[in-house]
Amino acid sequence: MAPKTACAQSATTKINRKQRNKITYTPAPLPAEGFVRLPSILAVLGISKNSFLNGIKEGKYPAGKLLTARCRVWPVADIRALLESLGGGSNG
Repeated sequence: MAPKTACAQSATTKINRKQRNKITYTPAPLPAEGFVRLPSILAVLGISKNSFLNGIKEGKYPAGKLLTARCRVWPVADIRALLESLGGGSNG
């Protein structure tokens, strides 16, 4: 008899894998006070994640605070001040 091929073996292991339930964060509008996460900031500013992170390195945007090892948040007051400074600089 011929041995099983690699394709047949990989097909059976793919069937037996358990599906991962990934929870994603959807952006929400800025609240009156509190903290927001990166997707909300990007939606308000209308820029990409890399542009925002490069702006943090350059000192253009606030760095935020680590809530946990993998979750960074920004105070809404800092984001509103940023919006005012960006809006005031482009108009005047």
